[in-house]
Amino acid sequence: MDAIATGSGHVERATARIGALAPTASPVADESMVSPVLAHLQRLHARYADDRSGELASYIPELAKADIGSFGICVATVGGAVYEVGDTRLAFTLQSISKPLTYGLALADLGEAAVRARIGVEPTGEAFNAIALAPGTGIPFNPMVNAGAIAAAGLIRPAMDRSAFDRIAASYSGWAGRPLPVDESVYRSERETGHRNRAIAHLLRSTGALDGDPDEAVDRYFRQCSVLADVRDLALIGATLAAGGRHPLTGVRVAEPPVVRAMLSVMATCGMYDGAGAWLFEIGLPAKSGVSGGILAVLPGQLGIAVFSPPLDPRGNSVRGVAVCRDLAKELDLHLVADGGPSGEPIRSSGDLRNRRSTRTRRVVHADRLAEVGTRVLVLELQGELTFLVAETVALAVEARPDPPRMVLLDLRRVGRLDRGAGPMLAGLATALAASGGRLALAGRAEIVSRLTPLDAPPDSRILRFGDIEAALEWAEDRLLEIQEGHPDVVPSIGLADHEMVAGLAPDLIERLRGHLVARRWSTGELVVRRGDPTDELFLVTSGEAVASVELPIGGRRRLSTIGAGDVLGELAFLSGERRTADVMADGPLEAYGLTRDAFDALGRVDPAVKAAFLENLLRVVVRVTRRMTDEVASLAG
Repeated sequence: MDAIATGSGHVERATARIGALAPTASPVADESMVSPVLAHLQRLHARYADDRSGELASYIPELAKADIGSFGICVATVGGAVYEVGDTRLAFTLQSISKPLTYGLALADLGEAAVRARIGVEPTGEAFNAIALAPGTGIPFNPMVNAGAIAAAGLIRPAMDRSAFDRIAASYSGWAGRPLPVDESVYRSERETGHRNRAIAHLLRSTGALDGDPDEAVDRYFRQCSVLADVRDLALIGATLAAGGRHPLTGVRVAEPPVVRAMLSVMATCGMYDGAGAWLFEIGLPAKSGVSGGILAVLPGQLGIAVFSPPLDPRGNSVRGVAVCRDLAKELDLHLVADGGPSGEPIRSSGDLRNRRSTRTRRVVHADRLAEVGTRVLVLELQGELTFLVAETVALAVEARPDPPRMVLLDLRRVGRLDRGAGPMLAGLATALAASGGRLALAGRAEIVSRLTPLDAPPDSRILRFGDIEAALEWAEDRLLEIQEGHPDVVPSIGLADHEMVAGLAPDLIERLRGHLVARRWSTGELVVRRGDPTDELFLVTSGEAVASVELPIGGRRRLSTIGAGDVLGELAFLSGERRTADVMADGPLEAYGLTRDAFDALGRVDPAVKAAFLENLLRVVVRVTRRMTDEVASLAG
């Protein structure tokens, strides 16, 4: 979705950067696939769009002119994906959101020890504009209250041909990834009405927390508060903080990790003023608010969140902004001290039905067809922790395909943990796929899969569940063939003359072979062969299906393959003389012709030509199976 009204700044857009760092803005995502994150933000925006509670910051006359209906939300990730809804391109002044940025510049200039000698890091429990200093030291409690912010502004010095404020403005622009101007009318309004801040500056000068001209320092503070930005800028500033100081789109390092750590620390404990404790307990994200209506929140290592809505609560924080951040943190499990954390690259392997096929033997015509249209099924193997961002990574992988996939299979065998946010994001992806006729399927551990398949989802968008990836692959192949050919490649039963193992034999030779075979039948759930048993018989399946599986050391079973009508069961072990390597169980009524080793030897004595033709067909099957296994290993390795 990409609907922009430039006059109002209203945007509904998802942009994504995939691959190397992009020098400019990211490409707009394919409109045919609505990002699950974007869809979630749209729902949040609709949830609070009609909330007009709160008051404007009327003590600054220019801020009292704001439109109380303005409302924008943006999320930017450390990978460069940007999701924005509402008035995200409407400029507003940073106000107190500027405080951690100037504090970071002071730390970079002077070092932690020198800055800590002038500005503390303790929360106050008082209003942001309180005239209060730490007892005994006479320094500001922290850099997030006005006293600490004015002291930080006073620590910035000119350098080369740039004034102190020019350096501040350049620093802010680096964080945002674009030049940020000053709103001169807001600056004049603050300068004309900021008597309390002037009093704080002179108090700081009297205690030695501020040296130099206090009027110059407070004027610099007024200017930094009047720097203009929009919600997208704030989200990218947050993503840059989350990335340890490197901008996710420009690739420019704007701060070193120790500086970022200090900035995030004081944002976590002091950024939301006298509500900082409740914020950290309930929402759990380092954050900073501004009286113009902006809120910036950061999930280190993952993303930045920005909200703009001018009406404020009694503590000076945006009413809508607090509500959105609270809902995001709760619904997507974003709390800073939630169990687990980022676990490296979430996608272990990626492929499609050209290189990741089931072990079911397909007729040549259908195998060739799957090779042609296999790109329509995307197969992703996930690992580690499944968070909402991993679910969004899956959505981006879907969008990156040159041909929109009809089916997406997620192999969750190596997923060890999931958070609350993964389910809603995958449900959103399933809904988006269903809108274009696609389906989402999960395969893996039952305790993981079952928690990701909401039963209240619309029937056409429910996530399909499979006990293992083999079953999911078979299902996808059958559905793709059904779509392409009008029917799946499922053969209920065949006669001996139609079996691949008698290809090339004349009818009379097939009848002579039949005399060496034994008709075998199994009922549903009956064991056909047992792992570890001697291999003294080969089976030519003519009706039904059987499933080969092995018992895992950690418990449970792993499905290896499905054997159906027209397939051969036990060919490798029969040729090598080794014992059975898997258990095979009838998955419904099963019929086959059995050829024992003794009968095979007898066939060679009485009909050597028939045995030679049979052996040639058997070797052809073995070569095909071996080649498929080699291709799968190569795909997983590379």
